[in-house]
Amino acid sequence: MQWASEFAEIQSTLAERPDLRAAMKQLLTEHEIPVKVTEGGDRRERRKAILGALFGGELSLEDAVAQTEVQLGRDDSPHGDNNRVFASGWARRLIYTHTSVFYSWAVLEALLAGGAPRCFVAHSSAEAATSSCARELAGRAHDAAVLRDRIVQCYVHKRPMRVPLVPNHPHCTHVASPVPR
Repeated sequence: MQWASEFAEIQSTLAERPDLRAAMKQLLTEHEIPVKVTEGGDRRERRKAILGALFGGELSLEDAVAQTEVQLGRDDSPHGDNNRVFASGWARRLIYTHTSVFYSWAVLEALLAGGAPRCFVAHSSAEAATSSCARELAGRAHDAAVLRDRIVQCYVHKRPMRVPLVPNHPHCTHVASPVPR
């Protein structure tokens, strides 16, 4: 069974894993990740539609970023004049971060449902060796339920975390996977 070992492998893994695609879409449907970019009108629904198409394989990462820039731009946002909300690269960060969140969350749920209490976070070819995720997460096994709960607390409930989680920051390239045998 194929699993991504870093962010760059998520799309190819999803192409081979309809179960993970379905799990990511289910999590997307059931849970809201609140961000200012999606506040106002039907912006949350538009973001979910873009992510759903990305997770389903109808859009590439780059297409999803482009769609996000068009469909969730400043024009109809209550935060349209806020350069912090719409900082350079905002659409890429949103798509990459949410893809990573929902992928690792789906993997952790699958591992836990299959009776695996531990997960693994591999080193990434794009990691910054000095980042906290590279130093505190990568290259070792972790409690899958703890990492899943941290995702929910940080991304869904917006509680700041001072402990490692995956993804640990908007440019994080680490993902959860099964513990290697």
